[in-house]
Amino acid sequence: MKKYIVYIGVVGQIACGKGVLVDYLIKKLGFVSFSLSSILHEELKKKGIKEFTRKTLQDIGDQLRKRYGDDVLARRAIERIKFYFSSEAKRSRENSSRQARTINNQRWVIEGIRNPGEIEFLKKNPSFILIGVKANRELRFKRLLERTRPWDPKTWNDFIKVDRRDLGVGQKKSGQQVGKCLAYCDYILTNNKDQKDFHRKVKELMKHVFKLNGVHHY
Repeated sequence: MKKYIVYIGVVGQIACGKGVLVDYLIKKLGFVSFSLSSILHEELKKKGIKEFTRKTLQDIGDQLRKRYGDDVLARRAIERIKFYFSSEAKRSRENSSRQARTINNQRWVIEGIRNPGEIEFLKKNPSFILIGVKANRELRFKRLLERTRPWDPKTWNDFIKVDRRDLGVGQKKSGQQVGKCLAYCDYILTNNKDQKDFHRKVKELMKHVFKLNGVHHY
């Protein structure tokens, strides 16, 4: 069996700065990213749904977990990662150095985690590390408006609704459970200042994580 590593998972509140962490891992440390949300976007595409909101994404995620198990998105993610290491994938990408580098990469970051079932599945890999990100609600709403994603809520009241659901308030076992997911984290980063401060925290954490795992140069 080909060796592969799901190295880091990222979980956190809406607009807390998860993307900043993931971008740092990709650009500075050579990670390859897989977002569980990409599976939801694929499902919407299959259904012919072109315009959607965050609630739509939440709904389809809940439906998939209820129908196929709470770990369904994590299972599908690992299947995709395994595919990248298959001989078929290597043959189909042999003429692309960039893609070959991706296939041979042993550093993966999985984002879009929103249910403990996903974490429990990913933690079956002993090399898996879960990092949580937190920020205060007012600052997160400000960042959400600044990033202008079409599916994000545009008013404070709508934001509160999707944020509470995302955290798991009043949700069933197969629903959004970010609040519970944060309790599974190996490390938690707070992001209540500027991006420079957050990058400093990420850099310090990654030095610690790599050293702990016997990697002194990265």
